[in-house]
Amino acid sequence: MKKYLVLVLGMLFILGFTASAFAIHSEIPSETQAIVAKGTTQVTMGGELRVRGWYLKNASGIRRAQSVPSDSNTQTWYDQRVRLSLAIETSKNTSGFIHLESNSGSSQISDTYTWGSLNQKASGTGYSDLDFLEAWILYKGTGLGIPAGLKIGHMPLALGEKQFLDHTKFGDDAIVFFMDPTKQLHVGLLTTKFVEGSTAAQTSGTSNDINGYVALATYKVGTNTFGVNYTYVDDQTGAVLANLQNIGLHASGKAGIISYKAEFDKQFGDAPDGADAGGFPDRFKGYGYVLGLGVTPAPVVTIRGEYAFGSGDNVTNDGDNEAFQTTLGNDIHYTQIFEYTTTTPGGARSTGLNGVTYYRAGVDINPTKDLSASLDYFVLRATEPLGNGTVTERAPNSKRIGTETDLKISYKLDKNLTYFIMAGYLDTGGWWTTNTATGTTVANDKPITQAVHGLTLSF
Repeated sequence: MKKYLVLVLGMLFILGFTASAFAIHSEIPSETQAIVAKGTTQVTMGGELRVRGWYLKNASGIRRAQSVPSDSNTQTWYDQRVRLSLAIETSKNTSGFIHLESNSGSSQISDTYTWGSLNQKASGTGYSDLDFLEAWILYKGTGLGIPAGLKIGHMPLALGEKQFLDHTKFGDDAIVFFMDPTKQLHVGLLTTKFVEGSTAAQTSGTSNDINGYVALATYKVGTNTFGVNYTYVDDQTGAVLANLQNIGLHASGKAGIISYKAEFDKQFGDAPDGADAGGFPDRFKGYGYVLGLGVTPAPVVTIRGEYAFGSGDNVTNDGDNEAFQTTLGNDIHYTQIFEYTTTTPGGARSTGLNGVTYYRAGVDINPTKDLSASLDYFVLRATEPLGNGTVTERAPNSKRIGTETDLKISYKLDKNLTYFIMAGYLDTGGWWTTNTATGTTVANDKPITQAVHGLTLSF
């Protein structure tokens, strides 16, 4: 969803200032202002360099492409990400933000390039572009008698606890109007363009676009936040998500040493689907929820527990689509391997709670200000058995996806320089061997090991 950079020469001009410009940091706004702006306008330059080394064992995909468990050789590789940003503040009410990010070739769903692909000049996909990750304008004022504002452009978007919609990975093109009638109450309306001019499965007479419309409100009480949101997805490409509607309720906060989060989403709406018997439209009936609880008995330790459920669809053409539909970016939402690397009950990677139930136990440790670590254990199950059935209920295959153990360690080596380790082990269950829809057999029911370490320099 990132937008291709057509003004890269303009960015190169900014980077072509004298060496003193490269020494600009956000904590020295006066220097930034003197170099790139006049008067009270302030422009702050920032960015990030990240280098990662990967290890992957028993996954069928190449370099973490969508995978199933497989008795395969070990894969190792390095990748890198580059980010550059400009924060513009022209007054206390008006600001803007430009954020550029690398990718692999001209891909719109990548933020990295693999080492070895840039050892010669651009040819095919052996190069990296800089694309727009963010590019938005924000205006805030009190002309309506209350604090209100308008934000327009390409920006990260998410709702609630991010179990239904999370587009913080690459962002969306959107227009957002918001207001704060009181200090506690925040209200927002937005429209977003998910797809423009798609020719895939286009229906005659439609606009071949996918647009989203959202209304939301949050209310804060001390350290607690409660919210409600409504989303309407108008899909006029003829795809399955033609008129999906989602209502979400969420809450999060702290009370002493106890922290919590919760979200419930219910879906409805009709979507024409020619595959249904008798031409009946699918009726969306999916739902999902997550409940999380944390206890901090000491400042350096937090113990966490979580339960999440996403409905699945086990009958193919009864006129109902009972699977919990999600729209998420390709990043980690709970597990490092299962939902991030392998094919889920949702039929792809990064489908969140679509057809998944999990139990989670974890602990966070922060022994020093520079060192942090977390350990998580997941029990993963398919909400519905999945097989090759057609008209009637599908074959009663195993629901046991398996268990996964994930480790994260982060250590601050120097100012803005962090070394990190992320490792996971997925002990696969019977879902992989009985679910012929994923193409797996008993022969490749193998545990998957994935590990990554790297350095991040931010400025």
